[in-house]
Amino acid sequence: MLTSTAIAAPEQQAAAFMEIYSTHCLKYLHDFDGLRKQLKALPQLPAEKAAMFLQGAKGGAWVMPSQHGQFVLVVHADKNLCALYAKTVPATVAQQMFEKVVGKAPAPFHSERKRNTSEPGPDGVKQTVAYEWSTEKSERKPLFALTTTTSKSSVAQGVATAAIGH
Repeated sequence: MLTSTAIAAPEQQAAAFMEIYSTHCLKYLHDFDGLRKQLKALPQLPAEKAAMFLQGAKGGAWVMPSQHGQFVLVVHADKNLCALYAKTVPATVAQQMFEKVVGKAPAPFHSERKRNTSEPGPDGVKQTVAYEWSTEKSERKPLFALTTTTSKSSVAQGVATAAIGH
């Protein structure tokens, strides 16, 4: 029993990560004010703790409750950007799930991979994959990115973002 639980845990962690990302960042991609209203029911991180996730930008950060991991959702105030941080997440499984979700765009959009990089570091590998959805006439294009690391010392092993670009 312990073996099956240990094997299932990484997949459950990645599934929880993608579920939170999908139901918040993707669902509210064109309604960030609606997302902020939805998040009012959750405890917001104090400004000093949120600053680490906001990296100089204005906005808010919320701890997302999950039995499968520690997740922080960040919504910027000045730009249409939503990010989800995972303290730990299996890189390969998370990337497979991410690509399944954003790799094929719903009609009338077309999905294009914009980035797929892998950088070895002193304590792990950092990998980033990014997609852009567009139509022939779209000026504002949804952008999706996932950065994972196998580093055990990283603040977050996974960061998934969704934004509206120009």
